[in-house]
Amino acid sequence: MIFQPPLAVMKCLSLPSKWWRLPLFALLLLLPLAMGEAYVRSLPNPAKFKHAYLSRHAREVEVLVMGSSHTYYGLCPERLGPHAFSAAQTSQTLKYDDYLLHHYPFESLRTVVLPISDFTFYEELEEGAGWSWANRYRLYMDCDIHPRFSVYDWECTAFRPFCEKLKSLWQPPQMEWSATGQGLEYRIDRRPPDWDEGGTAALRNRYTDFSSAVRQLAHLESIALYCRAHRARLWLISTPLRPSYRAAILPLQEADMQQRLRRFLHRHPEVRYADFRADADFTAADFFDSDHLNLDGARKLSDKLRRLLEQD
Repeated sequence: MIFQPPLAVMKCLSLPSKWWRLPLFALLLLLPLAMGEAYVRSLPNPAKFKHAYLSRHAREVEVLVMGSSHTYYGLCPERLGPHAFSAAQTSQTLKYDDYLLHHYPFESLRTVVLPISDFTFYEELEEGAGWSWANRYRLYMDCDIHPRFSVYDWECTAFRPFCEKLKSLWQPPQMEWSATGQGLEYRIDRRPPDWDEGGTAALRNRYTDFSSAVRQLAHLESIALYCRAHRARLWLISTPLRPSYRAAILPLQEADMQQRLRRFLHRHPEVRYADFRADADFTAADFFDSDHLNLDGARKLSDKLRRLLEQD
């Protein structure tokens, strides 16, 4: 019996070579991309860990740390109480703090800790170079701010970070976090030689357009009202900074931030604010870079904050 190929295959083979090669070429491109996407999504990451923890234990959390890398690396939740947890992440903005606070059932919440940095009132995650950080909320934290199948629903849409994550195929991943959600990578033995380049770091966080502050303050207002309704104390903190960083903050930006913060605190006298930016107790040995504490500095700041919480 002579084998007869299907008619569809015969038609495809009869097409000019430039046509039948196109689907094959597309397949060769998409197949490794799809495999890479599946692999990267399978990797452990802080967002996936925090979602899994809060989905199971949010009702038990009494002290919740939120915010950006300043608290993700700068506070040790276990030193703030036996039922403390950090939902902070690198580049997390007030919009996502607000969302996460309302998303999980925090039935036992007594204290929310939120950082106020020089960029807090002006940073919109999706508008900056680090827009791909927003992917983690859609992909791993059940966040519907962005719709399914948008650019925020794929790892590969941010191609450079995607390729960096693929490197874990041949080298150990660099991200580490504790059982209470703190980032652990910022150790003093890993500190880069140019760690105290405060001018460069402050420049990355510099804003001259303050128009987004209205949106950010609306999220902070929502967080404050949530805490009031749930009888939880809201603590705003500004984490320690090196002199090199403080000297490079744009004066106009600093003045605008302080003015908006004063107005907010006047509207919400129940909110507490602690400013550690120029605290002399924090020396060079406590920093990983000019605006982030290392693990030793994080323990020191956590102990200071715990004493304030106990006095309140």
